Amino acid sequence: ANQWVKVAEGQTSRSKLSVIAALGGPYDQATGLMTDGLRSLNMVPLTEPYTAMGFTPVGTTVPRTIPQAVLNVTGNNAIVDWVWIELRNATTLTTVLAARPALLQRDGDVVDLDGIRPVAMGVANGSYRVVVRHRNHLGIMSGSAIALSSTTATVNFKLLATTTYGTGARKDVAGTQVLWEGNVALDNSIKYTGASNDRDPIILFIGGTTPNNVITGYRPEDVNMDGSVKYTGATNDRDPILVNIGSTTPNSTKLEQLP
Repeated sequence: ANQWVKVAEGQTSRSKLSVIAALGGPYDQATGLMTDGLRSLNMVPLTEPYTAMGFTPVGTTVPRTIPQAVLNVTGNNAIVDWVWIELRNATTLTTVLAARPALLQRDGDVVDLDGIRPVAMGVANGSYRVVVRHRNHLGIMSGSAIALSSTTATVNFKLLATTTYGTGARKDVAGTQVLWEGNVALDNSIKYTGASNDRDPIILFIGGTTPNNVITGYRPEDVNMDGSVKYTGATNDRDPILVNIGSTTPNSTKLEQLP
């Protein structure tokens, strides 16, 4: 992280941004926290996964790896997974002005690669749309431009009062807003049936002739992010997709609300 700090502080103005968000897959309504099963099973990679998935960093180069010590932290500040943060033009919403990997804590804080500080985006003071994306959830974007300056601006996507772009961009869990889980195919939708659906990759990975298999690992098919890919039984990864689509409307499609 030191490399990034030096570069960012060398800019004429260093805007500060604090992002708070929750992923639906590992979110636990009982505690109000996300679970950190991947971390506790030593499955969270030390190198960010997004570049390999085709995500393009924009702006000043940042480190892509973290030391193991960052993943040794337990409790509310334990790391859940890597996320991807973007700043977009306030009016031309498809224009990405900064994009980089970051880390997500159990309480929802998005932090820099030291696992502690708010994310340094390396942009000048100004107003930007803030985007949070994840490797098997639908991404979200702030409903308005956020003014960034040397005074830290906080964008708490867990709050209903924080507006998001589009319609139904987040899932409500007893008042807490979370990202929709189940984007296994990593496209712009969640589907249970039909072409390019998100259910088939799970059974294909498990094995069509062995649907009761359980395979462990850091995988996009692990919708609930507990470290195991399951198609049947308790805590399986297929059911959340159907629940999000609507069990009475299994042919529905839930579209990602990003321009």
